[in-house]
Amino acid sequence: MSTEFPTYDIKAFQRHEPDTPFYMTPLEKLVKEFKGIDKSHSHTFYLLMWITQGSGKHTIDFRTYDVQPMQLYFLTPGQVHSWELSTDIKGYNLFFEPTYFRARFSNRLYQYPFFHSHQHRPLLEMKDTAFVTLYNLMYAEYTAQSVNRSEVFLSYLHIILEKANRTYQQEWPGESTQYYNRIRQYEELLEEQFLDVREVKNYAEQLNISPNHLNSICKSLLGKTASQLLYERICIEAQRLLTHTDLSVKEIGYLLHFEDPSYFVRFFRTHTGHTPLEFRESQNH
Repeated sequence: MSTEFPTYDIKAFQRHEPDTPFYMTPLEKLVKEFKGIDKSHSHTFYLLMWITQGSGKHTIDFRTYDVQPMQLYFLTPGQVHSWELSTDIKGYNLFFEPTYFRARFSNRLYQYPFFHSHQHRPLLEMKDTAFVTLYNLMYAEYTAQSVNRSEVFLSYLHIILEKANRTYQQEWPGESTQYYNRIRQYEELLEEQFLDVREVKNYAEQLNISPNHLNSICKSLLGKTASQLLYERICIEAQRLLTHTDLSVKEIGYLLHFEDPSYFVRFFRTHTGHTPLEFRESQNH
């Protein structure tokens, strides 16, 4: 096993524009030029991966999807993914910083269900041929280096996300509610604080709502309690460390702020159905 999976920021991919908050490249070019990009890694930015040709497997936080043409994958900062792609793969990878999008569209980014990092399917089948044209126009704008490029590119990005959101709502009706913003804010807090803050009431306090209301939102939208989301986030981090590092179970428990290693083992088994060692062995097969 590797010592740790890498986390890339957007500058790792930009050779000529290190200060630009967005980046777009043909997928086949990225795969060829960026060695090791197919191995497990995470990002500090949002990612859209558009497949136009080819096949393979794409694994996102321990869930594996069959790659096919006309698929659009969504990844949020911090998610770990890897892939095995056919040699004829084609498409585009689009990266952007959250501040770039939010500067014009405020909290809209939090309201897209496909960007809810651990709770929703991060994949759409985009059969609309107009979407292909839209993506090609966007890449043409990216490479043209014309006046107001940043603003025009952001407009294309917004249209793509809104069209994707429309398709998502058609595929998964009933999932669009006013509570998405709250759920995403809660997930943001979990990303930042899950190691130190283990009480739902503390998160609810930061959101200026009651714990019961936060629970109600989570259950109505996701069918899970607020506590379950917290425990799942801890387990995902444990799974990442078990899969991508050589740390012992005891060391991982301490890293995740479990003072008693046996309690960490019980916690992991309760919420995943396996002991940490059983999970690690399953990932090595």
